[in-house]
This record gives sequence, C-alpha cells and structure tokens, in this order.
Amino acid sequence: MAKQERGVVSAKSLPVHEMDTNILFEKFTVEEIREIEKKTRADIERKKEDLRIMVGERYRDLIEAADTITEMKNSAQNVMSSIAKMEEMCKSLKQRHMIKGTSFQQRKGQGQQEGKKQEVRFYGIASQIKLLLDMPEKIWSALDEEDYLTATRHFLLSRHIHTGLQLESQKSGNLLTMFPVLTRQWAAISHFRSTILQGCRTVLKQASATDEQIARALCSIILLEDSTPRQVFNEFLLARTTAVQQLFHPSQQSVSVKDQISLVVQLITTTVHQIHTVFYSPESPSDIPCNLLLGILTQVTSEKQQDSGLLETHGSMSAKCLPRSVLDFVPTLRSHAVPVSVQHLQDNCQQWINTCMSNVTSGVGKLLSFVNTVKRLADIRDEVWLYLKQDSSMQAWQSVCQRILNKPLSIWHGFLQPLFISRVKALIKFQLDTSTELTKRQITKVVMTIGSTEEGCIADTDLAGYIWQESLGDIPTNMAWTTATSRSTSDNPGGLIMKAKAFTPVIQSLCKTFDEKLQGMVQDSLSYLSLSCEEDHRMAGPEPFDRLSDTDTLCEHIQTTCKAGLEELLKYLSEHLKLWEKSLQEIKDENINQLTQDKVLLVGRLCSALGDMVPALQQCIMGKSAIHGTDSHRGQKKPSSHSSSKSVENPEWVKTKERLCVTKRLHTGNIYLVSVEKLCNCHKEAYRIWVDHLTETVVSRFRSAVCSREHRNALIHCTRWDEVNIEEETEDGKKISSKIRVPMQASWYVQDLLYSLCREINRVGGHAVQRGTLQQLVFKVSDAVMKCFEEVISHSKKNDKDYLPLTQQRALQLIFDIKFILQIIPRKDDTVDSKTYQKSAARIIETLEEKVDPFDLDVFSPYMQSHLMKQGQRSAVLYGALTSLDRLGLFSMGRPVQSGQSEQHNVLPLTSCPGRFTLLPISTQPIRSSIQAPVIQQPLYKAKTSEPHSHSLTAKAAAVLPQTSTIQKESSFYNKLGSMSSMSELSSWFSNIGSKS
Repeated sequence: MAKQERGVVSAKSLPVHEMDTNILFEKFTVEEIREIEKKTRADIERKKEDLRIMVGERYRDLIEAADTITEMKNSAQNVMSSIAKMEEMCKSLKQRHMIKGTSFQQRKGQGQQEGKKQEVRFYGIASQIKLLLDMPEKIWSALDEEDYLTATRHFLLSRHIHTGLQLESQKSGNLLTMFPVLTRQWAAISHFRSTILQGCRTVLKQASATDEQIARALCSIILLEDSTPRQVFNEFLLARTTAVQQLFHPSQQSVSVKDQISLVVQLITTTVHQIHTVFYSPESPSDIPCNLLLGILTQVTSEKQQDSGLLETHGSMSAKCLPRSVLDFVPTLRSHAVPVSVQHLQDNCQQWINTCMSNVTSGVGKLLSFVNTVKRLADIRDEVWLYLKQDSSMQAWQSVCQRILNKPLSIWHGFLQPLFISRVKALIKFQLDTSTELTKRQITKVVMTIGSTEEGCIADTDLAGYIWQESLGDIPTNMAWTTATSRSTSDNPGGLIMKAKAFTPVIQSLCKTFDEKLQGMVQDSLSYLSLSCEEDHRMAGPEPFDRLSDTDTLCEHIQTTCKAGLEELLKYLSEHLKLWEKSLQEIKDENINQLTQDKVLLVGRLCSALGDMVPALQQCIMGKSAIHGTDSHRGQKKPSSHSSSKSVENPEWVKTKERLCVTKRLHTGNIYLVSVEKLCNCHKEAYRIWVDHLTETVVSRFRSAVCSREHRNALIHCTRWDEVNIEEETEDGKKISSKIRVPMQASWYVQDLLYSLCREINRVGGHAVQRGTLQQLVFKVSDAVMKCFEEVISHSKKNDKDYLPLTQQRALQLIFDIKFILQIIPRKDDTVDSKTYQKSAARIIETLEEKVDPFDLDVFSPYMQSHLMKQGQRSAVLYGALTSLDRLGLFSMGRPVQSGQSEQHNVLPLTSCPGRFTLLPISTQPIRSSIQAPVIQQPLYKAKTSEPHSHSLTAKAAAVLPQTSTIQKESSFYNKLGSMSSMSELSSWFSNIGSKS
C-alpha cells in the first residue's frame, strides 16, 4: 500500500502532458480530468496568440529592412549614373573646346601638338613607373639607416604617383595594358606603410634615441596615419610606459641589475627632456622657440619634392620627364597641426610619472631582491649618481620639470631611494638575524657537548684546570714589541688574558664568530653609509642628489635591529636558564646537576664576554657615531677596537648601563660599557641560579651533619681538641698542675662547608666572577648556616630525641665553629642584612654559652680565642676565595694578642690582598701542649680548699673534653714570625737580621 501511494504521488507530481492517458484516467476523477482539459486548452490558445504577435513583429522588421536595402540600391545606382554622365559631359566639352573656332591648319598644328603631348605624356608615365620601380630600394635604404621620415616621404610620393596613374588609366584604358607592372609594383610598395610605422614605434621605445629621431618618427606617424600632435603625444607616452615595463620583463635576465636600473633612470630622464623638447610650446611664443615636432612637420609639409633632394633631377633623363605634379609634390595634413596645450601636457605627464612610479616600484623592487649585499646596492646607487652627474641635460632639469610637470621632480628621491632603503634595511636585518641564528645554533651545539670528552669542551667543566695549565699561546709573540696602550681584548690578546677573564676557548669561539658576522655586516653597510676618497674628489661641483642623505635612518635601523637581535638571543638564553633552573630543582642526580650547572655558568660567562669580546655589538648598538668611528672612509685601515671605544658613547647606551654590569678599565684610563642592561641581567640571572643551587647543596649537607643524630660518631672522632697544661695555686700556696682539652679547630662539617664553597668558586673561575655575586653567595650561605644553628638550639630546648643532645662539650665546639665562621665570613658592612646576621650570631653564641659552666667558660675562652686566631691564620689561604671578599683583610679585626712567652706558629700572619697571589697553604700541625693563653698572666684560680679538692675540680673540667693524641712540638721560621705580637716587633726583628748580615 505504501508503495502504491508513493506511485500515486509521483505520478501526480508529473506534468499533465507527460502523463500516460491510462494513468491519467486511473489517477484522476472525471471532474478533475475536465478541469485539466480546460486548463490545457486555455494554455494552447494563449501560446498561439503569443506566437502570432511574435511573428508579426519580426515580419514588420523584415519588411522595413528590405525597404531600406532597396532604397540604398536605388540611391547607389543614381550616383553611379550621375558620375557616368558627368564624365561624358566633360569629354564632350573638352572636344568642343578644342575644335570650335579652329581652321584646318590650326587643327593640323593642334594635331601635331596633340601628338607631341601624347609623347610627353607617355614618357612622363614611363618615368613615373620607373620611379615606382626604384622606390622599394630607396625605402629599404632609408629603413636600414633608420631614417623613417625619409622612408615616409618616399612612400607618400609613391602613393601620389600611383594615384595619379590610376586616374590616367581611367582616361586611357590601354595604360594598364601598356604597363602591366603598375599593379604589381604598388602591391610591392604598399606594405612599407606598416613597416615604417612599426619602426617609428620602435624608436619611440628606445631610451638611446635622440630628440631628432623621436621628432622625425612622430612626424612619420602623423603623415602616415593623418594624426595630430596631441594624438602622437599620447602615443609617445604609451610607448615609453611600455618601454619601462619591458625593462623589467623576464627576457631581460641576461642584463645585470645595475644596467637595468641605469636604463630605467636613463629612460625616465630622457623621456622628460624629450617631452619638453619635442612637444612643449609655451603660451607666449617669445619665451622659447617652437617645439621640434612642429618645426620638422612644418618643414616637411612646405618643402617641395624636388627641393628636398629626394629626387635626383641632375644627370637623369627619366627625372626630366617627370610631370610637375610629381616634382612639386608636398605631403599634406588632414587638419592644421596645433601644438599640445601646456595644461594637457602637464596633466598627461603627471599621470605618466605616476604610472612609471608604480612600474618602477614593482620592477626595481623585484630587481633589488636579487642583490644580496649592501655594497652592490651602493655601487648601483653610485652608478645612478654618476650618470645623472655626467648628463649635461640635467643642468636644466628643475626648469624642465617645472614646465612640463608644474612641480620639481627628483629621480632618486622620487623613484629609487625608498626602494634602496627598504632593500638595505632588509639585507641588514637578514645579516643580523643570520648572525643571531648562527650564534643560537652554536650555543645549542656547545651546550649539547658539555660533559663530553671533546678537547674544546673540557675547559668549561674544569675551568681551574684550564686557567692554571700553561699553553704556548698564553703570551702573544709580539707582546714584547707592543706598548700596553695598544693592546686590547679583541686584538689577539693571548691566552693569559683570556684565562684571567675566565673566557674558555668555547666562549672565545662563540664571540669571535658573532663578532665576525656583525663586523662583516658593519663593513658591508659602511660601503653605503660612507664614501671613499676618490668619490669625495668626484663630488666636486653640483650633485644630482645627496648619496648620504639616508645615513641617519640606516644607522638607526642598524641600532634598532641589533638590539632586537640581542634581545632575541638573550630571550633564547633566558628560556634555557629557566629550563635548567627547573631541572636543578627537580632532579636530584649530582652528576646531571653538575652538568646543568656548567651549562648555566657557560651562559653567564658568554653574557659577560659578549660585551668585552664583541666590539661590533657595541658599535651597532651605539649607533651612528660608533659605526662611523670604525671606518669613516671605505678603503682605509680599520682601527683597533680600543680606539673605537674612545668614541662618544650613545646616550641610550649610557642610560642602560648598570653598576652590576661587567665593566673593564682600559689602558687609556677610560671606563666603557660592555653590555646593555638586559645583557647584564641575563649574566646575573645565570649566576643567581648557580648561587641558589650551590647554597642549597652545601647548606643541606651542612644541616644534615650538624643536626642529624647519624653523624654523632663523626662529631666525636673527626674533631681535634688541644690538651693544655694549667697550674693552679691553692690557699696554702701549693701549685697544682692539670690538663684541659680545648677546641683547636672547626668541626669537619664547617670546614667541609667552607672548603666546598671555595673549591666550587675556584672551579668556576672565581677571580673573574663579580664580587657582588660572590658576596651574594656568601651571604646566603652564612644566613642559612645561622638558621641551622638556631635549629639545633631550638630542638635542644624541646629535647627532641631525633637530634643530638646539646652537651657542654658540643656547645663549646659549636661556639668555636660559629666564631670561626664569623672570622672567615665577617660581613662587616653596614647593610641591614649584615647587622641582622651579626645580631643573630651573637644571640646564638650567647645561648650556647649558657650551656657551659661559667667557670669553665672563663677558663676555656682565652685558649679558644688563641686557637681561633691560629686556625684562621692557617686557613687564610685555603679559604682565600671567601676571606678575600673582605676588602680590609682577615686580620684587620684587631691586633694580635700579646704572648707571655715565645710560641711557635706555622703561618705567616699577613693581611690577604685580593690584588696579589695569596700565600701557599701549610698543613695544620699540633703545637706543644704547654701553650698558655696570651691574656693569662696570673693563675686562673687560687683554691681555698685542700689539694685533693683542686685535683678533683681539674679532673671534672677535663672529663667533659675528648681525649686527643700526643701533641708534638715544632719550631720554624714561620713560627718565629707568628710569635711576634705586633708589626713593630716584626719590623724590629727584620732590622736586627739586616744589621747582623
């Protein structure tokens, strides 16, 4: 059922005329069929009516067209019959005029004259046909010489002769029979018209065509096409527009870019001059003579054929028979030649200039895209300048432009300069971007090789080995022959200077490559921004344009682009620093972290070296003064980098310099900036990451050692105490000798902390690291260490079982440790953090002293202070990387303590000086056990009780101290010096030696 219903619907949807009759009667009722029939019949009648109307309208048009054709036919027949009647009447009138009123003799004489005239007429026709036969050769000769006006005049004469002979053939029907060559010869001549026009239009497109050639070609077009000066002026502009476009056609690829651009300039300048010479006619004729086009056109239309010299009338029999109509032939114009109005000339010239600007912008822009160096652009610019300077017509250029354009026009500034500036900027940006990308790739390659065994990468993981290992290139071979003022970092300084600056071979290679690329860009740009001496000499006289007018713009572009490249490079380095910092925080593998630290420090050293070893970077960023300071003239010798640094600094460079930036003092005494603020910030960021990670590493190990219970055995056995004999007097006057044990050196974890810091500082070339960075490291470590001591005290108050108990023995050692740290890292500046640090240390010491018996503290303190001074003296060199941060020296805190007796020391107590090599370390040696505190001149305690009680007190004091090994006695030159209490004593001792000698 559903299928049948779908069939019904589809059948009903069909048009009625497409339905089958059976289906129609099956699907519709009778009433519906009748309605369909009525509707169908009405449609049929309506269509019949439309058809009748359409046929009637078309038939009426057809009848009208037929009537019109019939009328045209009748009119044409009437015209032909009238012309035939006129010819017959003219013939009869001539005959009647010749015969009327003549006698027989006269008619006989007239008959002879008629025969003679027929003979002359025959020879005239023959000479004209001979002239027609010679015309192709004459026209071809003129075409070969590109004398199109002469060819045009020959062609017009040929056409005139052919027209005259055609009229003669109508008078005498046997002319074509007698001279059948006439028809064929004109067919051979008629095609010269298109050839001449084609040649004339070719001349219009030639930039090398002279004004005379252009004017004669335009005259030929006017004569051959019956044109006007206004029409040929528009055609001339179109031809020159096409010529400009053809100069940029792909078929011109064999021509160099310089030649193409020179041709463009030549074509534009020549066109402007030719428009003025050929077409310009002033409104007041007294200003300048008539234009060249009208002058030549007037000459051609007024000069007879025999006077023009185109016909050889002398010595030629055929030329003598030529009729007067041929000899006196003069080309005529359809209308009088009117000069082009000044307004029309200016409007069309301005439109043509705008079109040329559009074509030149597109075409020259594509041509310059094939120029890959700024020097080639400078050569092209100089070639244009030289052409305009040597062109004598350019002297009246401005007046010509004012007449035909009503405004001044500069070929360089109006057409080419924006394109050249755009291309120079693109080349500079490309070279700078290439330098940046190359440096980034090299940095990536170097970073990937960190930790490998390659020869150039070992120094970046073991900087100390690189610095202290001698090599052949440490001192330049010519160093003895050069003065100190002529040396600079970038002029082959030698490896020793590089080692002093901690610039590894990898850093030197990166900076050298970057500097060479930038220096190449600067030298390439200077060829466009400056002139050689020979060019300066050629600049004598008026210049077509100022070649250095865009120097400021391009120098500013170099400055801006170089800054952008530097920022991109620093952004690249900063992204890596963030990744490495995250890696140091999340990864706990020491080997991986060590390699990551080396990468971070490599970036820090690179940022420091970029300003010092890449002088071209500073020159680019400083702008015009620095760029021109490198090479004021092409062809001159490039001065050294230190001389370029003497140039006046750019205010923007000065504005961005920062105190924490790496600055170097030159031999001239001047201070110059080696990096901008972002370069310094990247340098500081790298060392900040190193400081944070190193602080976290050493402090975590220190905290574990000082607080953890697992290290209690190490605390007992690894710390050495000194055994001191003291004498006490009882109330009854007896002397009692006893032994006490006093801390004589810092704990192993304190020494490990300090030594780890010094080793790492020396490993990374601490002598070249900024003092502020090292102070930041020391301050962070010292603050964290004090927090660890505070943590020990806080846990001792809570009696935490996971931590070692704070006994008197441990408290004495901690006091010694803290004071030793304060001695190595004094932090005596007046900053708030340092004052807080000093107060925190004093508070911790005070808290620890509360853990010690007051009597024992009074007994031990002098000895601890003496050992503290000796330990500091012995460790001065070992921890020199930390003690040298104090500008006043380790031993400037106070005078040495007075000694009651001669004591042997094994260290020379001289103030450390960061500017000199520090003393060599001497191993710590135990001193004799009978050492006494320098401040103790009387017995410490006079016992009022019995002797046994005194012995028990001494034994009690000694019981809390660890046992030590046997103490040996030593005496040396250093001990002799160490026992002297003051500098005056030391100087007197040396004077005694001198007097004895």
